Amino acid sequence: MKLILKQYLASLRERQELDAVLPDLLSSMGMNVFISPTRGVKEYGVDIAAVGQVNAQEEKVYLFSVKSGNLTRETWNGSANQALRPSLDEIQDSFILSRLPPEHRDKKIIICLCFGGDVNSGIRQEVSGYEQRNTRDNISFEEWNGDKLSELIRQYLLKEELLPSSSQALLRKSLALLEEPESSSKHFFLLIDEVLSNATDAESVASSITRINVCLWVLFSWCRDGGNLEAAYLSSERAILLAWGKVKGHYTGKNKPSRSFNSILDTYQQITDCYVDRCLIPYVGLKYALSHAVHSPCSIDVNIKLFDVLGRLAVKGHWILDSLTKSYDEKPPTDEESKEQEKLRLRLREVTSAINLMVVNNPMLLSPYKDSQAIELGLALTLLSNNSERDDFVHNWLSEMVYICIFSFESNGMYPIVHNSYEKLLEHRNKDKADSIYKKNVTKASVLYPLLAVFCSLYKLETVSLDLETFATDKLAHSTLQYWYPNQSSELNMYSNSDKHGSASTDFPMNGNAALEHIKQESGNTDSLKNMSAVTKEKAPLVLTACRCYRYPVPFHYIEDFLNASE
Repeated sequence: MKLILKQYLASLRERQELDAVLPDLLSSMGMNVFISPTRGVKEYGVDIAAVGQVNAQEEKVYLFSVKSGNLTRETWNGSANQALRPSLDEIQDSFILSRLPPEHRDKKIIICLCFGGDVNSGIRQEVSGYEQRNTRDNISFEEWNGDKLSELIRQYLLKEELLPSSSQALLRKSLALLEEPESSSKHFFLLIDEVLSNATDAESVASSITRINVCLWVLFSWCRDGGNLEAAYLSSERAILLAWGKVKGHYTGKNKPSRSFNSILDTYQQITDCYVDRCLIPYVGLKYALSHAVHSPCSIDVNIKLFDVLGRLAVKGHWILDSLTKSYDEKPPTDEESKEQEKLRLRLREVTSAINLMVVNNPMLLSPYKDSQAIELGLALTLLSNNSERDDFVHNWLSEMVYICIFSFESNGMYPIVHNSYEKLLEHRNKDKADSIYKKNVTKASVLYPLLAVFCSLYKLETVSLDLETFATDKLAHSTLQYWYPNQSSELNMYSNSDKHGSASTDFPMNGNAALEHIKQESGNTDSLKNMSAVTKEKAPLVLTACRCYRYPVPFHYIEDFLNASE
């Protein structure tokens, strides 16, 4: 386990990675962290500051200057950005004299050189000489390298009482199976369940989430080094949902459980950012690039994966949109806040543009094979409905998709069916799809066509809406056209998928205006979504993440603003 942790630490970058793990570790050691990493604030060499006792010694102040990887000549005192030696000089010249809180000035001070790897042998004498020259009565130096950090993490965060040997074995299995992402993530899911199973009060919930976060970081660092992020993506998605299911009753935004959840949510955001930036955005502008990347001659494989990726990209967009929306308030933003808002706007534009290019360059996304792919379409269309710049694209996408679905049905092609299993899709491709009994059986229900009817009407595609209505009347009279909405049991089950929940509205009208009135009435009749903890505690994209992960249609509540604007 120590070797696994050391490799993980060595791979971490300084900003938002190594310095994000350290405060949790120090808190677990019983220290009081009084300075944490903050963007846009001059640090005077100090990334993290804490006060406390280590190994039953007297209480001391620990000032950490954090660097990533091995300490080389370049990162010690070279041209590297924020080299370590100048930071140590700043701590002694500025921080201790002017920034150290008065109540800690009479305590001994330990300046900690913190890095995830080791000191290169070529500069060992320079580092040791610097430490000896600058050691005084009340100031001394310590090196917190990868060895020491991995031992402390094992001792305080992942010790046997907190992370038993069975959970450690699950983590090792998950790491060993990274090239088989489904198997790897299944072992990690078991680890999450095991760690959270005994978390009941606020303290144990916070501790459990922190341990899962460390394990998730270990998994992510190994996935990133191996160039296969799939297991980390799937595991992070499940981790934040199950963590929220445990922490929601204790979440205030400020207490220890809140900080633990926000920390694992940050890890999820970094994993999904890395996935989108490495695996999707560089290739969406290239014709058929993502389709070829599936590495399968079978169109079913390509179809399933492309819609899956579409959903992931859309969920990322919803999280960015949520952050951007919350960044606006009544008071004028500071310069730093304005820069952050602009960064979020550009990022959101990048994601919506990627969806546009992905559909244009991968025409398979015009032809859903599974009715449940309404989930991915709902995620994408709900996101795009917030951006009028993409209206022309959405018009074309909806029109093409509706007509391809109709043509596929009438020509007995690969029209959408209710089954989700790969075997059933293969059977569908090889079946005599003109068989009326078979056809009725595999299209006996649908949430896809109601979704298309709603968005065609919202975007005022009158001709397309009329053709879709005629098709539904003539060809889908046998089908239960319906849609799903959260109900009172959804709060209990949404984040864990422990049981079925929600309600379906059947006899969904396919006439455009009637469809809009129907969803307004259905959404207005229930406050279940608005009362869900993720919504009331300003983590609304968690519901959309759960929809993607556990396969529930996107509630129409998320287009209420668009509905009201269309009146």
